Amino acid sequence: MLWVFSVAQNIAWIFYALGAFVMFGITNFLLKYASVKGVPSIEGTVLLWLGTGCVGIIAVLLMVVTGMLNPLKNPRLANMDFKYFAITIIAGVTLALGMYFLKVAIGLGKAGPATAVALSNAVLVAVLAWIFLGESLTISELIGMVLFIAAIIVFAFKPLG
Repeated sequence: MLWVFSVAQNIAWIFYALGAFVMFGITNFLLKYASVKGVPSIEGTVLLWLGTGCVGIIAVLLMVVTGMLNPLKNPRLANMDFKYFAITIIAGVTLALGMYFLKVAIGLGKAGPATAVALSNAVLVAVLAWIFLGESLTISELIGMVLFIAAIIVFAFKPLG
């Protein structure tokens, strides 16, 4: 029975990744829909940031109220250097800029290809994790990355017509 729990833990990431896939897909469709309905890129992006900021504010308030940001109540924070939270703030800024670029791309072009190019960042994430974090890349993963890039080229740039 213990092996079932172990297997479930090892594949739990797939469900979260699928959740991100669905949420990003809905987000990008809604951005295209808003563009089709006349929402300008800059104004639409600012409202997108506002929506994201509201979620962030609510989450931080909940964490403060429940004591999740207190290292005495949250053992995950006990030995952590809080300066590394700056990394997540920088990630938020790059996410906001990425959403702006995506909003403009979707507004200017077709939603599917623009989103495919923008969300092909999985290759960049894998390469950066390999370079800076020492994560290994197997032959299967490298082949998958090449096929993924090829699929994006075919889907977005239509070299075959």
